[in-house]
Amino acid sequence: MLSIDKYAYSNRFVGWSPNMKGLLWLLGMVVAFQPFQPLKGVAIIFVAAATMYATHMSFKKYMIWFYAILPFLLLSIIGIIFTMGNTKAGIYYPVPLFGHYFGISIAMLPKGLRLGLQVLTAVVCTYWFALTTPFQQIIKLLKAVHLPKLMIEETMLMYRFIFIFIDAFEQIYRAQKLRLGYRNFRLAMRSSAILAKMLFEQVFVNYEQMVHALDAKLYDGEFK
Repeated sequence: MLSIDKYAYSNRFVGWSPNMKGLLWLLGMVVAFQPFQPLKGVAIIFVAAATMYATHMSFKKYMIWFYAILPFLLLSIIGIIFTMGNTKAGIYYPVPLFGHYFGISIAMLPKGLRLGLQVLTAVVCTYWFALTTPFQQIIKLLKAVHLPKLMIEETMLMYRFIFIFIDAFEQIYRAQKLRLGYRNFRLAMRSSAILAKMLFEQVFVNYEQMVHALDAKLYDGEFK
């Protein structure tokens, strides 16, 4: 079981109605995209605290969930706020570079910070929803809002393949590590390439096995 599922099925809010959780998540998205910036900061603090309370998670463990998100967010902000111009005008702390000036754009700095706060608010609210809502409740919510059956089934299959992908990754990585495949940088690069190749092949094998299992259960194109 994925760690996200462990939290989703054992948190303090697991008994809440999925419709209520969906409305609260939607409210969080509205807060994330509204123009009043202080409200976003309040939402981040409140929702993060509610998430840690619901899941019995420490602050340190909660921050681990952002390790994969923060680098992309920081790179996006850096790409927005840094600029290069012919003059020093409009640039904080200009640095001469190849006949031009490189630095932080005075005009784009507020926009970059607003974007970062907006994205962070949306991510915090989404983590709250994901960590407190079991997948069965998510399916009920999707049915309650009358999404097409095809979209719901695609969601179920994508969810299933997350498990297949991670399980295959863990098996291959564990086998490589037991054979000291990551004891130095050169071997780690070689093992990573082999891991990517084998993972791609293993996912296709597992997909075929799932198709055979569905055929054996007389799957007719619709999950009951």
